Amino acid sequence: MPTFAEFDTDGDGAISEQEYVDGRNRRIAERAAAGYPMRGLSQAADFNAVDSDGNGFLSPEEFAAQQAGHGPGR
Repeated sequence: MPTFAEFDTDGDGAISEQEYVDGRNRRIAERAAAGYPMRGLSQAADFNAVDSDGNGFLSPEEFAAQQAGHGPGR
């Protein structure tokens, strides 16, 4: 399971949409290179579904809720 810090590449305490997309793409590429099956990609939550307060950034709480399967994108 990826961590908040892995996605928050600029270390500002929030994940921008670009950081989210880049992090997700990086994780997909790593898993594909390791030979993991790529099931469920079509159901992956997009940034706007995870950004529950609509402020354009993901907080640690929003990210954790999504990772735990309790976010709005799940």
